[in-house]
Amino acid sequence: MPLARFLKNKRMCSALTQLEVGQRLGFHKSQFVSSIERGTSRPPIQVLKKMCEIYQIPESEMRKAYVNNAVVKAEARASEDWDIEGH
Repeated sequence: MPLARFLKNKRMCSALTQLEVGQRLGFHKSQFVSSIERGTSRPPIQVLKKMCEIYQIPESEMRKAYVNNAVVKAEARASEDWDIEGH
């Protein structure tokens, strides 16, 4: 599962709005959280750790989602590179 979808699911399971999460992270608008959940912005690790507190999930669960997301992206980039060089 992409990190963006994971974060959206955790927020929704916590019954929080994007605005509420954004405010708890120190922002005045929901745009920051929206960008993360759409996958257009990569959150800093410190923000992800704060989200663990907000969503009441273990850091190990967030870490696993973060690492898995990085692996999927790296594999996709490597495959694209391979295919480009193969032409």
